[in-house]
Amino acid sequence: MKFQKGRPLFFPYLLFGYPSREYFLDLLELAQEYSDCIEVGIPFSDPVADGPVIATAAQQVLQQPFDLDNVFSAIQKRKRKVPIALMSYANPIWNYGLENFCKACQELEVQALIVPDVPFEEAELWRDAASSRKLSWISFISLFTKADRLRQISEASQGFIYLVSVAGVTGSKISSADLIRVKAAEIRQHTQTPIALGFGIRSLQDTIPYQDVIDGFIVGTRIIELINEEDSMGKIENLFKGFSKGAN
Repeated sequence: MKFQKGRPLFFPYLLFGYPSREYFLDLLELAQEYSDCIEVGIPFSDPVADGPVIATAAQQVLQQPFDLDNVFSAIQKRKRKVPIALMSYANPIWNYGLENFCKACQELEVQALIVPDVPFEEAELWRDAASSRKLSWISFISLFTKADRLRQISEASQGFIYLVSVAGVTGSKISSADLIRVKAAEIRQHTQTPIALGFGIRSLQDTIPYQDVIDGFIVGTRIIELINEEDSMGKIENLFKGFSKGAN
Protein backbone atom coordinates (compact mmCIF):
# COMPACT_ATOMS: atom_id res chain seq x y z
CA MET A 1 0.00 0.00 0.00
CA LYS A 2 1.32 3.40 -0.96
CA PHE A 3 -0.02 6.73 0.24
CA GLN A 4 0.76 10.31 -0.60
CA LYS A 5 3.01 11.64 2.14
CA GLY A 6 2.98 15.07 3.68
CA ARG A 7 -0.70 15.33 4.61
CA PRO A 8 -3.08 13.55 6.99
CA LEU A 9 -4.84 10.57 5.43
CA PHE A 10 -8.54 9.74 5.80
CA PHE A 11 -9.67 6.12 6.26
CA PRO A 12 -13.47 5.78 6.65
CA TYR A 13 -14.86 2.52 8.02
CA LEU A 14 -17.96 1.17 6.29
CA LEU A 15 -19.88 -1.87 7.53
CA PHE A 16 -20.80 -4.17 4.66
CA GLY A 17 -24.54 -4.38 4.08
CA TYR A 18 -25.52 -1.66 6.54
CA PRO A 19 -28.20 -0.44 6.55
CA SER A 20 -28.77 -2.27 3.24
CA ARG A 21 -26.50 -3.56 0.50
CA GLU A 22 -27.71 -0.89 -1.90
CA TYR A 23 -26.99 1.88 0.60
CA PHE A 24 -23.60 0.39 1.43
CA LEU A 25 -22.60 0.30 -2.23
CA ASP A 26 -23.70 3.91 -2.73
CA LEU A 27 -21.70 4.90 0.35
CA LEU A 28 -18.68 2.96 -0.91
CA GLU A 29 -18.88 4.92 -4.15
CA LEU A 30 -19.13 8.21 -2.25
CA ALA A 31 -16.25 7.39 0.08
CA GLN A 32 -13.89 6.86 -2.84
CA GLU A 33 -14.20 10.54 -3.74
CA TYR A 34 -12.85 11.72 -0.39
CA SER A 35 -10.72 8.97 1.18
CA ASP A 36 -7.22 7.58 0.91
CA CYS A 37 -8.19 4.04 1.93
CA ILE A 38 -11.55 2.50 2.81
CA GLU A 39 -11.87 -0.03 5.61
CA VAL A 40 -14.76 -2.39 4.86
CA GLY A 41 -15.97 -4.24 7.93
CA ILE A 42 -17.42 -7.74 7.57
CA PRO A 43 -20.32 -8.28 10.03
CA PHE A 44 -19.66 -10.85 12.76
CA SER A 45 -21.76 -12.08 15.67
CA ASP A 46 -19.05 -11.53 18.31
CA PRO A 47 -17.13 -8.40 17.29
CA VAL A 48 -14.87 -8.05 20.33
CA ALA A 49 -13.16 -4.85 19.15
CA ASP A 50 -16.35 -3.04 18.14
CA GLY A 51 -18.42 -0.83 20.38
CA PRO A 52 -22.21 -1.06 20.75
CA VAL A 53 -23.00 1.12 17.72
CA ILE A 54 -21.12 -1.03 15.22
CA ALA A 55 -22.00 -4.29 17.00
CA THR A 56 -25.72 -3.47 16.85
CA ALA A 57 -25.45 -2.57 13.17
CA ALA A 58 -23.63 -5.85 12.46
CA GLN A 59 -26.40 -7.82 14.16
CA GLN A 60 -28.94 -6.11 11.92
CA VAL A 61 -27.01 -7.16 8.80
CA LEU A 62 -26.69 -10.73 10.07
CA GLN A 63 -30.46 -11.04 10.45
CA GLN A 64 -30.58 -11.25 6.66
CA PRO A 65 -29.04 -14.05 4.55
CA PHE A 66 -25.31 -13.41 4.57
CA ASP A 67 -21.99 -15.05 3.74
CA LEU A 68 -18.53 -13.90 2.72
CA ASP A 69 -19.24 -14.51 -0.94
CA ASN A 70 -21.85 -11.74 -0.69
CA VAL A 71 -19.06 -9.35 0.29
CA PHE A 72 -16.75 -10.44 -2.51
CA SER A 73 -19.42 -10.29 -5.22
CA ALA A 74 -20.59 -6.84 -4.13
CA ILE A 75 -17.08 -5.38 -4.07
CA GLN A 76 -16.32 -6.96 -7.43
CA LYS A 77 -19.07 -4.92 -9.07
CA ARG A 78 -17.55 -1.57 -8.12
CA LYS A 79 -14.62 0.17 -9.74
CA ARG A 80 -11.82 1.06 -7.36
CA LYS A 81 -10.24 4.49 -7.00
CA VAL A 82 -8.58 3.99 -3.61
CA PRO A 83 -7.26 0.94 -1.72
CA ILE A 84 -9.68 -1.24 0.23
CA ALA A 85 -8.74 -2.94 3.50
CA LEU A 86 -11.07 -5.73 4.61
CA MET A 87 -11.65 -5.99 8.35
CA SER A 88 -12.94 -9.27 9.75
CA TYR A 89 -12.50 -11.55 12.73
CA ALA A 90 -10.58 -14.81 12.67
CA ASN A 91 -13.47 -17.25 12.94
CA PRO A 92 -15.34 -16.43 9.70
CA ILE A 93 -12.08 -16.29 7.73
CA TRP A 94 -10.89 -19.61 9.16
CA ASN A 95 -14.24 -21.24 8.39
CA TYR A 96 -14.07 -19.94 4.82
CA GLY A 97 -10.49 -21.12 4.51
CA LEU A 98 -7.59 -18.73 5.06
CA GLU A 99 -5.99 -19.45 1.69
CA ASN A 100 -9.34 -19.21 -0.12
CA PHE A 101 -10.12 -15.93 1.62
CA CYS A 102 -6.75 -14.37 0.74
CA LYS A 103 -7.04 -15.63 -2.84
CA ALA A 104 -10.48 -14.01 -3.18
CA CYS A 105 -9.10 -10.76 -1.79
CA GLN A 106 -6.25 -10.78 -4.30
CA GLU A 107 -8.62 -11.44 -7.19
CA LEU A 108 -10.65 -8.39 -6.12
CA GLU A 109 -7.49 -6.30 -5.69
CA VAL A 110 -8.14 -5.78 -1.99
CA GLN A 111 -4.87 -4.43 -0.62
CA ALA A 112 -4.94 -5.09 3.11
CA LEU A 113 -6.37 -7.41 5.74
CA ILE A 114 -7.29 -6.38 9.29
CA VAL A 115 -8.07 -9.11 11.85
CA PRO A 116 -8.14 -7.58 15.35
CA ASP A 117 -8.51 -10.83 17.31
CA VAL A 118 -5.30 -12.38 15.93
CA PRO A 119 -2.49 -11.13 18.21
CA PHE A 120 0.95 -10.39 16.81
CA GLU A 121 2.49 -13.46 18.47
CA GLU A 122 0.03 -15.75 16.63
CA ALA A 123 -0.05 -13.90 13.31
CA GLU A 124 2.80 -15.52 11.36
CA LEU A 125 0.56 -18.00 9.54
CA TRP A 126 -1.97 -15.28 8.76
CA ARG A 127 0.65 -12.74 7.71
CA ASP A 128 2.35 -15.25 5.41
CA ALA A 129 -0.96 -16.24 3.80
CA ALA A 130 -1.79 -12.58 3.24
CA SER A 131 1.65 -11.70 1.92
CA SER A 132 1.58 -14.60 -0.55
CA ARG A 133 -1.49 -12.93 -2.08
CA LYS A 134 0.03 -9.43 -2.01
CA LEU A 135 -2.13 -8.33 0.92
CA SER A 136 -0.69 -6.08 3.61
CA TRP A 137 -1.24 -7.52 7.08
CA ILE A 138 -2.29 -4.67 9.36
CA SER A 139 -0.98 -4.82 12.93
CA PHE A 140 -2.40 -3.13 16.02
CA ILE A 141 -0.54 -1.22 18.70
CA SER A 142 -2.32 0.04 21.80
CA LEU A 143 -1.43 2.80 24.22
CA PHE A 144 -0.28 0.10 26.63
CA THR A 145 1.89 -1.99 24.29
CA LYS A 146 5.23 -2.60 25.98
CA ALA A 147 8.42 -1.24 24.39
CA ASP A 148 9.89 -4.53 23.15
CA ARG A 149 6.60 -5.76 21.70
CA LEU A 150 6.03 -2.35 20.10
CA ARG A 151 9.44 -2.59 18.45
CA GLN A 152 8.73 -6.07 17.07
CA ILE A 153 5.32 -5.07 15.70
CA SER A 154 6.68 -1.86 14.20
CA GLU A 155 9.61 -3.55 12.48
CA ALA A 156 7.33 -6.22 10.98
CA SER A 157 4.58 -3.77 9.98
CA GLN A 158 3.01 -3.65 6.54
CA GLY A 159 0.61 -1.20 4.90
CA PHE A 160 -0.10 0.93 7.95
CA ILE A 161 -0.01 0.50 11.72
CA TYR A 162 -3.40 0.69 13.45
CA LEU A 163 -2.79 2.70 16.63
CA VAL A 164 -5.70 2.20 19.03
CA SER A 165 -6.43 5.53 20.71
CA VAL A 166 -8.48 4.22 23.65
CA ALA A 167 -8.40 1.43 26.20
CA GLY A 168 -11.85 0.19 25.18
CA VAL A 169 -13.77 -0.59 22.01
CA THR A 170 -14.57 1.46 18.91
CA GLY A 171 -16.53 4.62 19.61
CA SER A 172 -14.99 5.18 23.05
CA LYS A 173 -13.77 8.63 24.02
CA ILE A 174 -10.08 9.49 23.69
CA SER A 175 -8.73 10.03 27.19
CA SER A 176 -4.99 10.73 26.82
CA ALA A 177 -3.77 12.90 23.97
CA ASP A 178 -0.26 13.05 25.46
CA LEU A 179 0.02 9.26 25.63
CA ILE A 180 -1.03 8.97 21.97
CA ARG A 181 1.69 11.40 20.95
CA VAL A 182 4.29 9.55 23.00
CA LYS A 183 3.27 6.18 21.57
CA ALA A 184 3.36 7.51 18.00
CA ALA A 185 6.88 8.83 18.60
CA GLU A 186 7.95 5.43 19.94
CA ILE A 187 6.60 3.70 16.82
CA ARG A 188 8.36 6.16 14.54
CA GLN A 189 11.71 5.23 16.09
CA HIS A 190 11.37 1.76 14.54
CA THR A 191 9.56 2.19 11.21
CA GLN A 192 8.45 4.59 8.51
CA THR A 193 5.22 2.65 7.99
CA PRO A 194 2.28 5.09 8.16
CA ILE A 195 0.48 5.27 11.51
CA ALA A 196 -3.32 5.43 11.45
CA LEU A 197 -5.18 6.44 14.61
CA GLY A 198 -8.55 4.84 15.26
CA PHE A 199 -11.19 3.93 17.87
CA GLY A 200 -12.03 7.47 18.99
CA ILE A 201 -12.01 9.83 16.00
CA ARG A 202 -15.40 11.43 15.38
CA SER A 203 -14.58 14.74 13.71
CA LEU A 204 -11.76 16.64 12.05
CA GLN A 205 -11.40 18.58 15.30
CA ASP A 206 -10.39 15.35 17.04
CA THR A 207 -7.38 15.00 14.74
CA ILE A 208 -5.82 18.41 15.39
CA PRO A 209 -3.66 17.41 18.40
CA TYR A 210 -2.05 14.60 16.40
CA GLN A 211 -1.62 15.78 12.83
CA ASP A 212 2.11 16.31 13.30
CA VAL A 213 2.73 12.76 14.59
CA ILE A 214 -0.07 10.65 13.03
CA ASP A 215 -0.26 9.91 9.29
CA GLY A 216 -3.94 8.95 9.00
CA PHE A 217 -7.23 8.85 10.85
CA ILE A 218 -9.87 6.10 10.88
CA VAL A 219 -13.52 7.06 11.40
CA GLY A 220 -16.14 4.37 11.90
CA THR A 221 -18.67 4.77 14.71
CA ARG A 222 -19.60 8.31 13.73
CA ILE A 223 -20.38 7.18 10.18
CA ILE A 224 -22.66 4.41 11.46
CA GLU A 225 -24.43 6.90 13.72
CA LEU A 226 -25.02 9.30 10.85
CA ILE A 227 -26.51 6.51 8.73
CA ASN A 228 -29.36 6.36 11.23
CA GLU A 229 -30.18 10.08 10.96
CA GLU A 230 -32.37 11.93 8.46
CA ASP A 231 -30.58 13.06 5.30
CA SER A 232 -27.88 10.58 6.27
CA MET A 233 -26.05 10.51 2.95
CA GLY A 234 -25.80 14.30 2.89
CA LYS A 235 -24.49 14.44 6.44
CA ILE A 236 -21.94 11.70 5.76
CA GLU A 237 -20.73 13.49 2.65
CA ASN A 238 -20.25 16.64 4.70
CA LEU A 239 -18.20 14.63 7.20
CA PHE A 240 -16.12 13.20 4.35
CA LYS A 241 -15.63 16.64 2.84
CA GLY A 242 -14.43 17.99 6.17
CA PHE A 243 -11.76 15.34 6.50
CA SER A 244 -10.79 15.70 2.84
CA LYS A 245 -10.42 19.47 3.10
CA GLY A 246 -8.62 19.14 6.38
CA ALA A 247 -6.12 16.86 4.71
CA ASN A 248 -5.28 19.28 1.94
